[in-house]
Amino acid sequence: MSAGNQGICAHNNAIWCDAVLKAAGAKTGFHPGFWQAEDRLLPLHPNIVTLSEAPGAGFKQALAALPKEATVKDSFDTLGLGPLGFRKLFSGTWLFRPAQTARKAPIQPDWHKITHPDALKKWAVGWNGNEQLQAVFSPRLLASATIDFAAIMKEDAIRAGAVFSSGPRLDGKDVVGLSNLFCRRNWRYSALHGLLAPYAHRPVCAYEADDGLLPVYGQLGFQTCGRLSVWIKTAA
Repeated sequence: MSAGNQGICAHNNAIWCDAVLKAAGAKTGFHPGFWQAEDRLLPLHPNIVTLSEAPGAGFKQALAALPKEATVKDSFDTLGLGPLGFRKLFSGTWLFRPAQTARKAPIQPDWHKITHPDALKKWAVGWNGNEQLQAVFSPRLLASATIDFAAIMKEDAIRAGAVFSSGPRLDGKDVVGLSNLFCRRNWRYSALHGLLAPYAHRPVCAYEADDGLLPVYGQLGFQTCGRLSVWIKTAA
């Protein structure tokens, strides 16, 4: 893994993708400079995440073996994959926030961890209106001690949600990754503030594809720490 906060963000994201793809039945593994999932394509999730600016032996072979429509997350925005039959889908910015407090804050009454498959279905509906995409999160993920599906509840309805996934360790603390955030756009600051509250004692990483939203993260203590890009394979 590359040093620095950008490398930590990449590693955390790969750990999360590993859990999701593995729960969906993929064969997954960490290799020198990259993570890979085989035998399964899952919407909105890459089959390769780079962990270094220069992935090691086996990376080119892994790219060549990917089926059409598989995606690659270039965690350092350094790869030119166009000549290899890929098209860039989007770019984004990695974000990192150091621990804000020494101790874990009390959980607020409106913060809830999703623990039941039926509740996960309701959470997924709030996250995405596409029924096919709602099925990408296996209920098996609820049993993981390193993954929290979190929600902000108001009047028995989910108003905001996100996933928090742990790993790797940094200065003796597990980094937690924030992903799959959903809320009203004009409520993003309040939603993030509430969702992040139980993790104030831990370093947090995330990425954002909308540059217009970066100031909101800045107000919550996040710092930008590099760019990433996602590529899709267009050639068989």
